[in-house]
Amino acid sequence: MKTSLLLSLAILLTASLSFAADKAVDFPKEAPVLTFALPATWQVDYKDDAIMATPTKDDDSVIVEVDEMAAGPDAYDAALKEAKDTVSEFKNLKWDDIQKGDKDGLGIAILNAEGEDENGKAFINLVLLAKPSSKNFILLSCISSKEGSDKYGPAIGAMIGSLKAK
Repeated sequence: MKTSLLLSLAILLTASLSFAADKAVDFPKEAPVLTFALPATWQVDYKDDAIMATPTKDDDSVIVEVDEMAAGPDAYDAALKEAKDTVSEFKNLKWDDIQKGDKDGLGIAILNAEGEDENGKAFINLVLLAKPSSKNFILLSCISSKEGSDKYGPAIGAMIGSLKAK
């Protein structure tokens, strides 16, 4: 997993999206503050000012969620706690070191972990996003099964690499 995490960070910091067919996803839907790209075939649903995306309507081997957090931009420690609380149902969580950086107008902190739920092993990527003009942090969560990670790892890395402020 370390290799894939380093690859994701490298993509985040240096690469642009390499998909031939992709679609832009804005958050929030009204008055967006950030955008990212997903493969054109992925299912994207906006609900209650949040986004949920999966590879297809019937494939939940990868679940991407984007939502505004309660923690404001000056409350980094509170945002970290809030982000980790969103995955508290997972057991045996093993967190990697936090990766921090800036990209295309966004402050970014990536928290990666492995854990387990009733379906088995899960790979967890929590991306805290801060835009200077935003009221609160935004959390992009990507949770995948082993199969989902194996199959969609490049798409996940490209999605993270495509994040930018609007």
